Amino acid sequence: MAEGLRTAYQLEEDDIATILPEEEDKFNGEEFNKQFLQFDRDRIQKINQKGKEKFEQGYSKAKKEVLDQLETEARERFGVEDDELRGIDLIDHIVEINSKKSKADPTKLTEEQIKSHPSVIKLLNEKEKSFKTREEELKTEYDTKLNNFQKERTFSAVEKKALAIFDKMNPVLSSDPERAANQKSILINDLKGLDYQEDGDTYIPLQEGKRLEDPHGNGVSFEKLVQSRAARYFDFKKAEERDTPPAGGGDGGATGFPKTEAEYAKIVNDQNIPLEERLEIKKKWNEAKSQS
Repeated sequence: MAEGLRTAYQLEEDDIATILPEEEDKFNGEEFNKQFLQFDRDRIQKINQKGKEKFEQGYSKAKKEVLDQLETEARERFGVEDDELRGIDLIDHIVEINSKKSKADPTKLTEEQIKSHPSVIKLLNEKEKSFKTREEELKTEYDTKLNNFQKERTFSAVEKKALAIFDKMNPVLSSDPERAANQKSILINDLKGLDYQEDGDTYIPLQEGKRLEDPHGNGVSFEKLVQSRAARYFDFKKAEERDTPPAGGGDGGATGFPKTEAEYAKIVNDQNIPLEERLEIKKKWNEAKSQS
C-alpha cells in the first residue's frame, strides 16, 4: 500500500508514515481516510496551479512569437533595416516611408489616416488572425489535458470502489499476492473502457456520453457492471468452500483461525484478506499465546 501511495499519489515518506503506521494494529481507517483525502486535495491543488501557470506561460510565449513573426515580415516587406523598431514604432516608421514615397508629409497624417492605410490594415488583420489561431490551439491543448486529468482522477476512485465490490464477491485468486494483483488488473482494464459520472457515493457508467443500458433499456448500476464484468474472467468461492473457525476456537471471520505459526504468518500477510479480519486474528492469536 505504501508503494502505491508513493507512486500513484506522489506522497512524501513523512506523509505516508503519518497515515500508514508500521504496526497494523495501530491502523485507524477513519483517520487514514481523513488524512489521505486532505493530502490528495493538496496534491490536486498543486497540479491545477501548475497547469494554470503553464497555460499562462504558453499564452505569453505564443503572443510574443506571433508579434515577432509579423514584425519580421513587415521589415522584409517594407525594407526596414532597424531591428530596434517594434510594435507601433515600427508601424509609424512604415507609414512614414510610404508617405515619403507618395510625397506626403507624414507629420500631417491623422491617426485615422494611419489606421486606414492598406498596409497597416493588412498587417493588423494578419496579426489578429495569427494570434487568435494560436490562442485557440493553446486553449484546446489545455482543455484536453485538464479533461484527461479529471478523467484519471475519477477513475482512481472508481477503481477503489470496484475492487471493494469485487472482493466481496469472493473471487478465486492466486495465493501469490503479485499474481492476484495482476489478475485483478484484468477487471480494472476492462472497466477503463467506459466513462463514469459521480452520483453520490457511487458512479453512473457512461458509454459515448450516455448512460450504459442493458438489453431492456434499463440503466446499469455500477455494482451490476462490476459483477457482470468480473463474471467474464473469474470463478467465485461458494459458501461451503470458505474456511470456518474450528468449534470452540477463536473466531477469525471468514478466514479459519490458524493452528500453526506458519498458518498465522500466511494469514496476516495475505493482502486478499480484509485488514480488519487480519487484525482480529492477530489479536486472538496473541491472546491465545499469552494464555499458553
